Amino acid sequence: MDEVDGMGAGDRSGMAELIKMIKSSKVPIICICNDRQSQKIRSLVPYCLDLRYRRPVKSMIARRAVEIGQMEGMRVETNAAEAIAESCGNDIRQVVNCLQMWSNKKRVGGTSSVDMTYKAVRENQSFINKDEILRVSMFDATRVIVEGCRGLSANADAKTRNASLYKRTDSYFVDYSLMGLNVHQNYLK
Repeated sequence: MDEVDGMGAGDRSGMAELIKMIKSSKVPIICICNDRQSQKIRSLVPYCLDLRYRRPVKSMIARRAVEIGQMEGMRVETNAAEAIAESCGNDIRQVVNCLQMWSNKKRVGGTSSVDMTYKAVRENQSFINKDEILRVSMFDATRVIVEGCRGLSANADAKTRNASLYKRTDSYFVDYSLMGLNVHQNYLK
């Protein structure tokens, strides 16, 4: 059951029903929340085993990427794996995807050994990076939208103006369900 800390907004007895279901079920029910301290889930806590997870750090992801590379017949430098982890925003799935793409690219190119060096990663950084806009918070995205063309000179070329517009448009989709409200609340400040 995902987002149990979001239950209760329009659902009056949802939490009580969930607790009743947990009590009677013979199968474990996994409840996921983002805010463990939320008042909404206080009644649920006594019926759950509380497991907390932290986002893995860059060095941990890099160490695992090197291990995966070795298992797949690749030689991955530790600093190259750290650079990939950082460029992917510490997203493990994206790092594994980059390793897979790197491996396929080199094998298709006819190279028998697949090496991932720091220099090669830096040279191909633009192909590896996760979209930067996906890593910003809703509040930073709001700032990008509200600031508008700030920083652009009056005589900026059309390509630069379009890039600024596209960046602001992409910022809206960071969380489109709340972005309109956020911009509305912060526009005149």
